[in-house]
Amino acid sequence: MYAKMKLFIPLLIFMVLLGICWRQLFYGNTQVLPSALINQTVPTFQLPTLLSEQQMLTNKDFNGRVTLLNVWASWCYACAVEMPMLMRIKEQYHIPMYSINYRDDPAQAKAWLKQYGNPYVLVGSDTQGEAAIELGVYGTPELFIIDAQGKIIYRHIGVVDQAVWDNVLYPIIKKQQLL
Repeated sequence: MYAKMKLFIPLLIFMVLLGICWRQLFYGNTQVLPSALINQTVPTFQLPTLLSEQQMLTNKDFNGRVTLLNVWASWCYACAVEMPMLMRIKEQYHIPMYSINYRDDPAQAKAWLKQYGNPYVLVGSDTQGEAAIELGVYGTPELFIIDAQGKIIYRHIGVVDQAVWDNVLYPIIKKQQLL
């Protein structure tokens, strides 16, 4: 009897592990990944801008007002999906939005902006991904809300659509603008 029970122990362990993986895969929240940079100043960086190599995008560009920082790439399908919403934010809400073009070919990134539009004040070209790594970026798209003191107050991973804007991002921005 004991020998037969011994055979089922590995199967039982496997089933428990499979259940845990299943739960995380289908019911885990992929939009929430912890960031050590929340309430921290944006890390120091200096990137040449995509559209003018004489101009630089630096962490100091975020001081003085609430701003958005979007990390994107031309090879990112989700980035194209969110672009109409980012254009709407620029046109309707007038919140300064900067971006980091992550590990991308500059020529392809310029063509992508020409095709989808450019909602950004400045686009930093991070071809090696070093600035994005300093920000703790996992992938694209990611959007950061930065307060007037240059501190990261929120990080959104994934596509920004109208629901995310209305229910998550814009309320945070409005609250910051009142401070």
